[in-house]
Amino acid sequence: MIPVPVGATAELAVVVTPEMTVRFDQLGPVHPVYATYRMAEHFEEAGRALLLPHLEPGEEAIGRSLSVEHLAPAWVGDTVRVSAACLELTGNRLTCACRAVDAAGRELGHGTTVQVVLPQQVLDARLRHR
Repeated sequence: MIPVPVGATAELAVVVTPEMTVRFDQLGPVHPVYATYRMAEHFEEAGRALLLPHLEPGEEAIGRSLSVEHLAPAWVGDTVRVSAACLELTGNRLTCACRAVDAAGRELGHGTTVQVVLPQQVLDARLRHR
């Protein structure tokens, strides 16, 4: 892996859609706002966007951990900017600080992601279906 500099960032612009609101498989629709689990998904996506240019041929990454603190709502049609910044690269683990803000700059949530970089062959072997 090409080292990811501390402080390097990646950003996504996400427009909240009805599919991104709180809806559970068993319980159905709950709240008409940006779901915490979608914010988590976007934190992971931003962290992966940061890491991808640093992977060398034959390498792949997989998520190891994720934390999200959801602070404020966003509604359908709102644009959410999701960023990931490299906190540290220790061995083959990239830790990112993630943040979601609305168009006015109001913080909607923050958290961290950790990704582990492995040789593609090793990851493929671990992910083979039993």
